[in-house]
Amino acid sequence: MTPLFKCLMACVFAFFISAEAHIRMGIVSSSKYCGEREVGWRIKVAAESLGWIVFLDENQDSFVDKMQDLDFVISLLPQNTFTNPYCPNYQTIFHPFNFLTPEKQLLPFYEKYDGYLITLQEREFIEEGLKLKNKTFHSISFYPTVDHIPYKEVALNNLVTMIPVWSNRLNDRRFRSFYKLLSRDGLVSFYGINKNDAIIKRGYVGPIPFDGVSVIDVLQKHGIVLILHSDIHNQEGIPTSRIFEATAASTVIISDENAFVKKYFGDSVFYIDTTLTASEMDRQVRKHMKYIKSNPEKALEMAKEAHLIFEDLFEMSSQLLELESLHKKVVKQ
Repeated sequence: MTPLFKCLMACVFAFFISAEAHIRMGIVSSSKYCGEREVGWRIKVAAESLGWIVFLDENQDSFVDKMQDLDFVISLLPQNTFTNPYCPNYQTIFHPFNFLTPEKQLLPFYEKYDGYLITLQEREFIEEGLKLKNKTFHSISFYPTVDHIPYKEVALNNLVTMIPVWSNRLNDRRFRSFYKLLSRDGLVSFYGINKNDAIIKRGYVGPIPFDGVSVIDVLQKHGIVLILHSDIHNQEGIPTSRIFEATAASTVIISDENAFVKKYFGDSVFYIDTTLTASEMDRQVRKHMKYIKSNPEKALEMAKEAHLIFEDLFEMSSQLLELESLHKKVVKQ
């Protein structure tokens, strides 16, 4: 038996073994990034539902670099200095910050990855930048969503939203006034890692555990969710994770006029115009709340429709299966 034949037989054997074996994946995250940390847990929950074996590293490469038998690693972090030398590495790009130049081309730091999991709607700038460096561009659409949650008719108890920790929602005077108006009479329950007395007068409940599932229980407890995207989300037409949490939880949704939400969820969501003054935004929310309370059957119909759209298009396990297909292409090349 020639060495070449032995090598070919070994490759064939490895192929059939890998076809039967579970995917073994690593996820690099960090407790410093709240959103990315939660997404890491959601990926873990969904991957394990597929039978995959998952190593979630929340300390930014404290142990993944010691794992030599992973199929691939997903990095959820900007400026992640570690890539596993033993397997392909995939980088998530949820928004332009830290990843793209002003011309929307990929920063040189991120050219080290084997593929990209992208929320941005326009990818040609990234692809063109890599073509110039003679590198194949591998990517899939990837959203900070959650895995399958069965539809549940929720009780429409009250409105719930999250306290912002960054962006114009935290720093813009209009939004600060808007949050104060919402919190003045107990209309809204607020969750977040910090109370932030500067913008919330009353209604703060506390933080939600980072585990990929607790947020669904919280939203279903309240029944109606207010979603406010940052200016960068709205400028780029990209969604925050809140829309996926709320639709998965079967809750009634009041959202700003984010292009992604309007495109995919349409009339299953109530909308407010966040270009208006704080008092006008507050009036819109209260008008929607009055309608929801007066027409619960119609509101729940809308929630059910939004949940069906989530099931059809955005479950995390479906995204991971697309990643598995992408990974096969990367390995083949």
